[in-house]
Formats: sequence, structure tokens, C-alpha cells
Amino acid sequence: MRRLFATAPAAALLLAAACASGTGAPAASSSSPAVATAPSPAASAGAQALTQEACRALRAADVQTTLGVEVSQLPMTSPPPGGGPDGSLVSGCTYASTTATAAGASLYLFRDMPIDYFAAVPGVQRLPGVGDAAFVQGTMLIGRKGHVTFQLTVVSGGDQAAVARQLGTLGRDVAARL
Repeated sequence: MRRLFATAPAAALLLAAACASGTGAPAASSSSPAVATAPSPAASAGAQALTQEACRALRAADVQTTLGVEVSQLPMTSPPPGGGPDGSLVSGCTYASTTATAAGASLYLFRDMPIDYFAAVPGVQRLPGVGDAAFVQGTMLIGRKGHVTFQLTVVSGGDQAAVARQLGTLGRDVAARL
């Protein structure tokens, strides 16, 4: 199952690059969640340290209940090579099926990345009620709450309507904890 999500960090970095080049300036907000606080000493020294915040924002029990399969939580402990554009990747966590079922989820948290331009992308749907703003396309949700942008991906084998419901449920769980 780990292989199923092996490209998720690369996809997250592509999202980060797309977001960073989308509108230029970071989005402003009056509140700042815990993940957007000052960087750790390691991050200040040039080596980005990832937090465990993604694994706290989305729990294995949430994924198990929503997808109907048992999963194990696999925190991302170090950034992919290059660390992402401007070191905006804060945290990542993958939830892999503990059985032979091809199901699971991944969550990546980024700092201060605008997402409003997704509203103009063909095939992307706005998803009300998830954080400050959220958009869904296929098996991926892009959301924002305060200074945190999150990318949530679900693999469940369900039809498009079921996947959209799963993304909405898990997206609300994430936004409520950020």
C-alpha cells in the first residue's frame, strides 16, 4: 500500500509550485494556527523540519470510519528532496490500508499558499463548509484555513459521488482541527 502513495509528496510539491506561482503574494489572514508559527531552529538553519500536525489534523480513526477500511498512519518525517518551493511544506501524513484493499488517504499541510485561482480551473468544484475555502477535483481536495493550505487525497474505489462525500467529510475533520 505504501507504493500507492509513493508519488504523493511529488504531487504535493507540484501543488506547492502551482500555488506559489498562481497569484504571487501569500494570502493574508487574521488568525494563525499552531502549524504557522515561527520555524524550528532546524528550519532556520536551512534544513526544514516537518511537524506531526497533519497526523493530528486527520486521525486514522477518521479515515477508517469514512472509508470503511482499517488503516495505519504513516507520518512524513522529512521533506522530499528540495523541500518544496520556499519551504512551504509543513507536514504530511499518509493513511494506508492494513489489508490488501486499495484504499487510503494522504494529507499535506502548507504555509500561506493562495488557492482562490482554483475556482477558475475547469472541472474543479467549490466545496462549501470546509475551512475558509475548499475545492474538489476527482480524488483531491485543496482547502485553506487561516494560514494553512491543505491537500487531501482519497483512494477508496468508490464512485465519484462517494469520493466527493468522503473528501467533504475528511476535509471538515481537518479544517475543524487546524
